[in-house]
Amino acid sequence: MTQGTLTPGRLAEHPVWRCALEAEELTARLVLPVIVSDAVEDREIVEGTGSLARLSITEAVREARAAAAAGIAGLLVYGATDRKDETALLASQRDHVVPRAIRAIKDAVPDLAVATDVCVCGYTTHGQCVLFREGAADIDGTLARLAEIALVHAEAGSDLLIPSGMLDGTVAALRSALAAEHEALPIAAMAKVESGLYAAQRVAVGAPGISERAVPLLDPTDRGAAEARVARDLAAGADAVVVKPALTALDLVASLAAATDRPVIAHHTVDEHALFSAESDVDGRAAERETLAASRRAGAQIVISYGALQ
Repeated sequence: MTQGTLTPGRLAEHPVWRCALEAEELTARLVLPVIVSDAVEDREIVEGTGSLARLSITEAVREARAAAAAGIAGLLVYGATDRKDETALLASQRDHVVPRAIRAIKDAVPDLAVATDVCVCGYTTHGQCVLFREGAADIDGTLARLAEIALVHAEAGSDLLIPSGMLDGTVAALRSALAAEHEALPIAAMAKVESGLYAAQRVAVGAPGISERAVPLLDPTDRGAAEARVARDLAAGADAVVVKPALTALDLVASLAAATDRPVIAHHTVDEHALFSAESDVDGRAAERETLAASRRAGAQIVISYGALQ
């Protein structure tokens, strides 16, 4: 990757993201994650995460209206379900809660950006980011399922696909799947660093607990490997880079922002938000605002945070 300023690309040219990328104030560059579930009639508080809740589609639309009124750039939609199998079939169905939520949000607030998580871990009985066949990782089968999920999200109106599973070849598979009718839809590369700040995130989306990852995350001590992985995904057609968890990877945010001409997105997890929601003498909201500002100072063009509305 060569150092440079942002150049036109699918994200920078996208009508709803362009406004965020041109904004001077932090608020207009914030993205609020929401977790939607068919099993929730209204809101269901996720224990241990402060006020974070799983939402019905109606409540997700209400959250979207609040985000738009606050001047926030958009939402990142996650799905949570009790219906799990070995192949994450539900995630690729057009009447699943996520595509229905996308359509409802875009109908209600068309100028609000909607990003979507593309992964299988929350829809399988094993909770891994790869599918299995005859006891071994089924890479081709997983990439095919991820491509199907991406197409469903694209057809529903997603403005950005974020494949979060760190499976090599994902960006190329999604880019190929979108080529016919959704070539202009941006896809993000994921730089997901090994961390202790994912546990509450998995609980919130209903992903089964795992003791060891079948798809390894990035080594936090090897920034060069992270940069090399991102370079491969950008070459495969990625339009932005998501760094997660942002709190402990601000150095990576800074180095990637300096090394690539595509937008870098800092993703603060549920666990990070929970730290600021814990009872203590610290002003959690003020500390969280300072952390989001630090992500922007480090070079993030967009900042994802469960504390965005606060």
